[in-house]
Amino acid sequence: MLKLLGTGLVLGTLSLAALVSERDGGEGVVQPLGFNHALHMEEDLTCLECHLHAADGPVATLPPTKVCMLCHEEPQGEDPEEPKVREFAEQGDFIPWTVVNVSDGHVYFSHEAHVTWAAMECDECHGDSASLTEPLTESQVEWMDMAVCMDCHTERGASNDCNLCHK
Repeated sequence: MLKLLGTGLVLGTLSLAALVSERDGGEGVVQPLGFNHALHMEEDLTCLECHLHAADGPVATLPPTKVCMLCHEEPQGEDPEEPKVREFAEQGDFIPWTVVNVSDGHVYFSHEAHVTWAAMECDECHGDSASLTEPLTESQVEWMDMAVCMDCHTERGASNDCNLCHK
């Protein structure tokens, strides 16, 4: 039990460190493989099928390779990027995406609160990700400042208490 707890703490710390370290360097990053959101959406996938914790956690999370392998165990076409997914999976690795959508350190943002409780659609903050044919290299949420968030909260009847978002 203690070993499992320790592993969870290490993985959580590493994930947080990755998010924080990418905050300042996220503009125009190079991603490890080409990813086509539009192609995946054409297959009737939803955001929540890959971003597993958007509905039940503070962070939407990037998909583990085991999720990708549900469809990509066998080649799905001729895209030269697709075999890279299987290579990462064979190595037992996550795809080393650079996280570009991160809130400022003084802001607490919960995907669960917005996706589940407020029933918001992903594109309300992230724009039309469904049409993207290349992986994200820059933040989609940089435009959201405190005024934008407070206006949205006011429109939806949500609290604008400072302590709700600033922990």
